[in-house]
Amino acid sequence: MSGVSDLFFDEFYAELETAMEDYVNLEHDLEPPRLADELADRWHPYIFGDRNPGEVLISVDGGVQISRFAYGGFVAVARACALTHAPGDGRRLTKRVKIQIQEVYDNRDRGFIPGYARTISEYKAAAGAAREALDRGLKPVVLMDGSLYMGRFPYATREYHHHPSLIIELLDSVADLRTLARNHNFPLVGISKDSSVFYFHMELLKVALFRAGHPRIRMLVGDASSPFDLRLKLGILEEQDRVALESFLDRRPLCDSALVHLCTKSQGYTHPLLIAPSLYRSGSEGGALYKRLELNLPQETADAVITSLRRFLSSPPVAVFYWKPAPNSRPFRVDVSGHSLGRSKPLIPSEGNYLLETPDHRSMKGVINHLHYWYCNDVEYNIPLKQADVLAHFDRNLYTTKYEPFIINRLERAGVDILGTRRNLREMKA
Repeated sequence: MSGVSDLFFDEFYAELETAMEDYVNLEHDLEPPRLADELADRWHPYIFGDRNPGEVLISVDGGVQISRFAYGGFVAVARACALTHAPGDGRRLTKRVKIQIQEVYDNRDRGFIPGYARTISEYKAAAGAAREALDRGLKPVVLMDGSLYMGRFPYATREYHHHPSLIIELLDSVADLRTLARNHNFPLVGISKDSSVFYFHMELLKVALFRAGHPRIRMLVGDASSPFDLRLKLGILEEQDRVALESFLDRRPLCDSALVHLCTKSQGYTHPLLIAPSLYRSGSEGGALYKRLELNLPQETADAVITSLRRFLSSPPVAVFYWKPAPNSRPFRVDVSGHSLGRSKPLIPSEGNYLLETPDHRSMKGVINHLHYWYCNDVEYNIPLKQADVLAHFDRNLYTTKYEPFIINRLERAGVDILGTRRNLREMKA
């Protein structure tokens, strides 16, 4: 035993042993990934090249904290910074803060709203820094920490009732930066270190099914977002189709990052995959959403929201590819605005996701050269992003001792009766 002194540790250790008995570990008898050949055909070894000296890197990161009060009171405070790294000019700092104050009664909204606020602050900081660089005659390369793709689109009418102005600001801030990047032809990039999506996996599966002479099955799996979704569909397929499809499914599905990690031995990158807006991936057409908003919202609000939605959906699509900076490193997911790959027009619903089988390698290598230049290790991985993370990190203690008292004071000055939640009051007395 570890000698840990804790009231619950003995029960924890016993339950851990039980949980491990129930856990089926397939590591020792796994077959090679069944999509390994398809991935190999879309893998490009990378030879380091010099970054463009005429471009300046702008690294962007942010943080968010929240306050909860009795009877639904809710505040989200997000802050973000953009660091411009110009050769011979040191670092320039652009800062933005977004505060959302309102009553929130739904736990879903308590999860969504802080993320929206953080995205707004990050995209506004990035756009501000990019405009400043352009005004100085420089060409920016904007590097965001995390994905550029809005994987969970705000599609519920309830959200547009509850916080329409926040969603409008969210959509406008994202569209503004994407449009700015397209109009001035500079790269907009997001890098994710721990992505576990199946976008690339599913597209390779569709290609493999088509190559093997199963176009009908390929169409059947078109709406599935992961191998787990596919297994739920096996029971409704005819026997012949079910057997054919199962032959392409791994016993343990591999997310994109794991697939690239297991199937590649060199430093390099994959073909890019254009991602359709998640509004379309969910099967909802934009027009249907517009109609719901017109029926359920005040006319002025519906008009404002629809204008922002149209602007967002008309901006360039996001492309995803995977990059390994060293033969033994784990892959990173890299998102890039489609205009850098010659794809400025938005994806239409009928297209869905699709692989660029003849990508613009020159543009991709231009982005990768910047990433490779700043790469340090698998944990911190990028020096400028690490610097932005240190500056933007929003410590909970800092928030509750320095920021939150000003929020409470300002609310009380406005005549708001602030009551702390019982949980917070109990923790303060502890």
